Amino acid sequence: MPSIQRIVVPTSFAEGSVNSYLLLGEPLTLVDCGTGEPASLAALQAALAGAGAGLSDLQCLVLTHLHWNHCGGLAGVLQAAPGIEVVAHQRALPGLCGGAAEQSRQAGLVMGYLRAAGMAEADLRSWAEPRPAPALADPARVRWLREGDRIEGGGGVWDVLHTPGHSQTEVCLHDPESGALIAGDHLLPDISANTPLEAPGPGGRARPRALLQLREHLGRVRALEAGTVYPGHGEPFTGHRALIDRRLLEQDHRCASIAAHLAQGPLTAVEVSRRLFPRLQGRGVFLGISEAIGHLDLLEARGQVRTRGQDGVLRYELVGLPAAAGRPGNWPGD
Repeated sequence: MPSIQRIVVPTSFAEGSVNSYLLLGEPLTLVDCGTGEPASLAALQAALAGAGAGLSDLQCLVLTHLHWNHCGGLAGVLQAAPGIEVVAHQRALPGLCGGAAEQSRQAGLVMGYLRAAGMAEADLRSWAEPRPAPALADPARVRWLREGDRIEGGGGVWDVLHTPGHSQTEVCLHDPESGALIAGDHLLPDISANTPLEAPGPGGRARPRALLQLREHLGRVRALEAGTVYPGHGEPFTGHRALIDRRLLEQDHRCASIAAHLAQGPLTAVEVSRRLFPRLQGRGVFLGISEAIGHLDLLEARGQVRTRGQDGVLRYELVGLPAAAGRPGNWPGD
């Protein structure tokens, strides 16, 4: 059984704490590193001290995905352990090494998606500001993972699963001998993993259909012989198949709710989000729109809705009802 120590890392984010995991043994491995805020780094240092080590003793840092609450501490870890091996999926390369130009490219595409979703220009300005992003200029410092790779840590050998959906960079680690599964934010015990709007990788055109991806890879994870699941938030748990079945059913129920709203007439994704989540504010508005678009993607894939474009904005309508004004519409880049 791999030796895994959970570290509850505080953050200033609305969701509160995030989990890192210390894999004891050779190589001494940390999975995710919090935000890099002082309290976040202090929690990592305290956990390592309890294991008789320090940040400088770390040999490997695995990033499950490139969301700031999981990877923002990268600079602090690199400063303390300059010889550490950083491990991340190859889809993380642009985000880690692309600098401001890549950040601007991604932000511009996401703003285009929000505009097509019906977000007002005045509201779009708040999304034009740069978002925090980890920076690692030298790609040679990173071991870039692919689906099917294996890594060592904590006395176990872990199979790498690329599980995009919550993030295009997301990986899960599975030890087939013990069944232990380090799931990042792909599968969480207390909440459903959100599927934020993301840009395609450099050279890509089509917007990732993140909820469809999430469902596909939940199915793959469901097929695993998994024991204890170590999530990115919340307590470790067992019974991953029952939880996955519940998450898929919740998505079906949300689709039914959206269809009921669309039965009253065509709506933009922003209008759907407001009906589903009328109290959202701040960053939550973006996540609500992303959630609406994900479920609309699912309804469209099932042949239940279609899109109409007018003045650069997409509206969704139920198939079988009279067609609304406008022409069949596509997302920017599709």
